[in-house]
Amino acid sequence: MRLKLLVQTQEFQSWPATKDRAASTSHNLVCVDMSQPADARMTESISYRLKDEEIPKFWDKAMDKIIEINCRRIAHSKAGKASLIGEIVETQPAAK
Repeated sequence: MRLKLLVQTQEFQSWPATKDRAASTSHNLVCVDMSQPADARMTESISYRLKDEEIPKFWDKAMDKIIEINCRRIAHSKAGKASLIGEIVETQPAAK
């Protein structure tokens, strides 16, 4: 599924190691759906989880830009929050 998203902000999360899991981190871009037609857009903001190789290219550089992603799956946290998993295929400045 291909989505066009406006990056509003970003969030970094880290989790300590436990006896069952290694420590981990995630870099997320918090976005608003800009897909067309407008009446088919998601109404809530949604996070796109950056892959390790995308972090240097997009972290602190994607704010207020439109990214187009190929969404491969939607991951859900234990709290029910959704994150898009895929790859960024295009970026462009947001229209003013």
